[in-house]
Amino acid sequence: MSDGSDGAGGVGNDGGSSGANAASSASDALGAAADAVGTAVDAAVDTLGAAISNALGTAADALGLDAALDGLANALGIDPKDLQGIVGAAVVGMLTGGLPGAVMGVVNGLVGGSLTEAARGAVADTLPAAMQPLANLAIDQLAGRIPGANVSVQDALAGLASGALTNGRAPDIGDIGAIARSLTDVQSAARGLMDGVAGGHFASAADAASAIDSALGGRLDQARDIAGGIADTLSSGRGAYASGGHDRFGDAVEQLAVDVTRLVASRR
Repeated sequence: MSDGSDGAGGVGNDGGSSGANAASSASDALGAAADAVGTAVDAAVDTLGAAISNALGTAADALGLDAALDGLANALGIDPKDLQGIVGAAVVGMLTGGLPGAVMGVVNGLVGGSLTEAARGAVADTLPAAMQPLANLAIDQLAGRIPGANVSVQDALAGLASGALTNGRAPDIGDIGAIARSLTDVQSAARGLMDGVAGGHFASAADAASAIDSALGGRLDQARDIAGGIADTLSSGRGAYASGGHDRFGDAVEQLAVDVTRLVASRR
């Protein structure tokens, strides 16, 4: 998310045929994934989902996330480029967890991107120049393992607005606006967290990189736990709402997960 995003105002500015093509390919990608899941139901979809998840993780370790996603896309018979953005994150999540998994995929991508963008900014602004390369390497390695984490805010919101998660129908502008607002809160909280970590006193570049890696990992774990609880409302039929009670970052993630859940639930 560090590639020139201009925030929520960028939604819908991709222009003409390129936006239409993106919407069509994204919708086709999610549809293909849904078909793959549906076909697998009779052959124990839970087992298949676990196998896909494990295979993807193993391939990502050996080949890198891009290559692993390409292999998964080829196995599904869809265009590999459709798995590289935030819609790809939803596809991977849907394969392993249905619609709640799609919610988790989107939230993980958006939160992961927010944290890594904040970490890169904090490193550039705070750490001594000699410590920055190793710290940035740690950040890049983490971001490279999270589908959707490297997509810009503009592209992520445009992907959601394309209708790829709502059966090809353009979602209500209010739903996209809610996600944009909650994502802004996540980004702000993430920057505060990472500024605090990078502002510490480190004896070496390795210590700085380790502290940043630990902070990123811990916050991602927190976000997954919070988002997982919200995503479960899709399968239970309960309404999604933010109860709060976390820290600032956790509350922002919870609201983002609620807004994404409401968007995904509207496909029904």
